[in-house]
Amino acid sequence: MSVLFLVSLCVVIGALACVNWLPKYAKWGWAAVMFGAAGLLVSAAGLLLTRWSNGTLEFLHPWAFVLLLFPVAVFWAYTAGRKLFARTVNYPLTHLNVPQNSLRVLLTRWLPASLYTLALLFMTAALARPVLVDRTILPPTEGIDIMLLMDVSASMQKQDFYPNRFVAAQNTALRFISKRLNDRIGVVAFAKVAMLQAPLTLDHEALSEYVSSLYLGMVDPNFTAIGDGLAVAANHLKDSKAKSKIIILLTDGDSNAGTIEPVMAANAAKAYGIRVYTIGTASAPDQDPYSSSEDEINEALLLEIATLTGGKFYRAKNEAELVKIYDTINELEKTAFAATTDIHRTDAYQPLLWLALCLVAAGVILEKLFLIKVP
Repeated sequence: MSVLFLVSLCVVIGALACVNWLPKYAKWGWAAVMFGAAGLLVSAAGLLLTRWSNGTLEFLHPWAFVLLLFPVAVFWAYTAGRKLFARTVNYPLTHLNVPQNSLRVLLTRWLPASLYTLALLFMTAALARPVLVDRTILPPTEGIDIMLLMDVSASMQKQDFYPNRFVAAQNTALRFISKRLNDRIGVVAFAKVAMLQAPLTLDHEALSEYVSSLYLGMVDPNFTAIGDGLAVAANHLKDSKAKSKIIILLTDGDSNAGTIEPVMAANAAKAYGIRVYTIGTASAPDQDPYSSSEDEINEALLLEIATLTGGKFYRAKNEAELVKIYDTINELEKTAFAATTDIHRTDAYQPLLWLALCLVAAGVILEKLFLIKVP
């Protein structure tokens, strides 16, 4: 359409120059101006229609709009062109001729020709094959599967984080989920025992509801079974076909319960190609009135788990550091995702053809039955 617009503009400019500089060819110049103006109107209408449709309407054969000049030429030859190039003979007493300008005369002269021209215009537009376009963004075929392993033991209620460790961890996890739109994420909660709260899913709205529904005391909160929690999370990732599988283990203490040793669970995760990022969430000893007198976190154990599986260990001493850690993990574990779009096209030329046929039929009926011309 843009090419037709530029060509038509050049034709109009060239024809106007011909009319001004070559009066001998003024008639042909004005004819060219008319055809160029018709091309400008058609191309401008097509460009505006495509723009206003916001990409939902396309023409598969836009070159066909060049043929719109044909119905314009037919209409012009049938009406104004016939007079423009007709030879004239001067007769005496022509001033006595009374022009017939009644409504019936005008309709007889212009209406059938106009209907046929419109029919040709709609047929040509149908030949350009308009289609309605439906674009759907497809999710990635390969992403990252992530299990959030969250400590819900009693110590998570301490207020060295605002408003406490558990709520800070909960809010940060929700923020992390909102940034991983193309990855499957699941949740495991653990204290004395470990429980799967949400399987791997792309339904992040439902997942966020599960995370928000976690609470301290949902299992026996007096112990921390890091090994069991890690084993449950790894068990739900081991059969994943994702190109990358990770566990984010968040705890504020040391492993003091469970039937599986944390290092053994870490080795199992390593065997299944799972990386474990470990996060210790507790302030330094005597850092503030809510801090413990001794360090609650077994940094050596969390570091060993992360090192064994190819992950990293982080220590968060306040909620701001926790947010930064999750952002760091988000950057490290980027999903290689090239947005793909499924484009579905539906033909929309049928209404144009039906309209053209109706116009032809109306023109024939009017010309043969109602607006009959007598030679």
